[in-house]
Amino acid sequence: MKLKNILAGCLSFGAITAFAAPVETQSKINEVMVYSNGAMVKRTAKVNVKSGVTEVKIPLLTPMLEQNSVQVGVKSGNATLSSIDYDVEVPGQKQIGKEVVALTKRASQLRDSIDILQSKSEVLDRERDLVLKSDNIGGDNGFTAPTLQSIASYVRNDLNDIITRQYDYQKRMKKYQEELTLNEQKMNLLYGKQMEPMSFLLVKLESSAASNCELEINYFVEDAAWMPFYEARIAKNDTKLHLVQKAYVSQATKEKWDNVKLKLSQNDPTVSNEKPELGRYIVPSGTYVGRSVHTADYTNPYVKIMGVVRDWKGPLKGALVTCGDDRKTESDENGYYELLVPINKSVSFSYSGYNSTSCTARGKNVMVRNVRMDNNSSKITESEVGSHYYNYIDQNRIKRVSQSLMGSDMESNIPQMAIRNSVADIEGKNNIPADGADHEVVVKDFSVDAEYNYYAVPKLSKDVYLVASIPNWKKLDLLDGAVKLFLNNMYMGESFINARQTEDTLNLSIGKDKELAVDRKDMRTYSSKNLIKTSDKVEREWLITVKNNKTESVKVTVEDQFPVSTVDDIKVVLVDNGGAEVDEKEGKVTWKLNLKPGEKKELKFSYSVKSKRTDITVE
Repeated sequence: MKLKNILAGCLSFGAITAFAAPVETQSKINEVMVYSNGAMVKRTAKVNVKSGVTEVKIPLLTPMLEQNSVQVGVKSGNATLSSIDYDVEVPGQKQIGKEVVALTKRASQLRDSIDILQSKSEVLDRERDLVLKSDNIGGDNGFTAPTLQSIASYVRNDLNDIITRQYDYQKRMKKYQEELTLNEQKMNLLYGKQMEPMSFLLVKLESSAASNCELEINYFVEDAAWMPFYEARIAKNDTKLHLVQKAYVSQATKEKWDNVKLKLSQNDPTVSNEKPELGRYIVPSGTYVGRSVHTADYTNPYVKIMGVVRDWKGPLKGALVTCGDDRKTESDENGYYELLVPINKSVSFSYSGYNSTSCTARGKNVMVRNVRMDNNSSKITESEVGSHYYNYIDQNRIKRVSQSLMGSDMESNIPQMAIRNSVADIEGKNNIPADGADHEVVVKDFSVDAEYNYYAVPKLSKDVYLVASIPNWKKLDLLDGAVKLFLNNMYMGESFINARQTEDTLNLSIGKDKELAVDRKDMRTYSSKNLIKTSDKVEREWLITVKNNKTESVKVTVEDQFPVSTVDDIKVVLVDNGGAEVDEKEGKVTWKLNLKPGEKKELKFSYSVKSKRTDITVE
């Protein structure tokens, strides 16, 4: 659907000014295009506009979006876009402020109660000392027995009362201290986990008459990724191979993808579509003049730093936050502050009577830093939510492919999706939590014709492997990816599809078959006449035995090799190929066998190596 008009990118950050309170409306994610590194999110929002100018606030967007990628269009309704602005806020800041005030007030009451009880306990300590020092109150004449008994009873009662009251004070102080500790933990929670900034847009619309409009918002965010993988299922006596193409989808964008339409793209939106300009190449300096290579740049030069400044008692009002000479602000009655600063610049925090401290502005769009002021050493703490604003998906295995699966050559480590140009629509709606973990989605599934054969390379392994050969596989439009293999509903392990190979037939290794046996022996262990060795000649003869222990006939391809010389003074002769197909260039011998149930076949081949060298080793 064509949008009536679109405003895109170039948003001003933190420079929002409004003459009247904007109309706030919620938006909903309808569709997400996920790339190998990033995602394009599509939202819609409905709003009632009045005649004239209406300013609309669209809150609760991810704080990690790329500002220059934002596009807003009028999908339906009689309104024209005038401008869009971007900023960041803490949606729960007012509620957090109320809770902070209540907790701070209660903390003050608890400290006062503890101080009063501590003072009372100290008074009782002095009273106890006086009672215990009253052993000389009878003077030199002493007391009569009844009088002494009365005094002892008085002292005992007095001491018991002092001990009882002190015990009560200690219990109450302990209770208050426990509540004070819990209060401190709640404060830390408010300053940390619950302070999660979110982006919002201010969209200015102009209309000649009141109208119901629907807006469409698109933006790019990096913290998402996808990677293809497959499930291959094979049933006994079935010539079809059931192949399910799936994908691991991961996102940590700080917003929910609930019940959304997913699309998976192999494009890279960070690469510009503009052709490069070829400049003059000047020698001998080896420099270029006028050459340019265009790349997409979503970099935002500013970041909004926000958080709370406090001491051990609670929030500090009036703490000074500065960046350079021209950017400064003060914390409010809840200790909250926010300041737009250039990236990589130093931000300082100061308050009368406390040591100052500072940090460097980093991150994307927003950075949360809470400050604890102290007489000796003030500390800046990174909010727990702030640590997830960048490099989250980079820690996830979804972005990494096993080297053993991809191979050792450099080209094989290039993601296939970076050089292809297709988009896969995922059927139905999907839920992808913002937890950075892998979540499986089904891309498509199909049954393909396959021919099943067994392969053995006894020089390297004593196992026989089942291989599915898929002809005309290019029309399936497959990508590089790991393959989870199931044979008769039994998990067999993993293989790998290399979608860049040039062969017309795709061979997919299924796994080992223990009902087929293969063995390879050097015949020199049986007869010395089979090995003739002089100073310039070595002969080898090998015996390969293959046996079918199955109850049905099978096709088995057996491969082995002989040396290939690359120098003139070493001559290699294949003495006996044993009836195999021979590839002289690669030094490979291949037998294609049809084995009946219980049948065993022996394959022999031999070769010689002549050389004037005495230090060569021939396998």
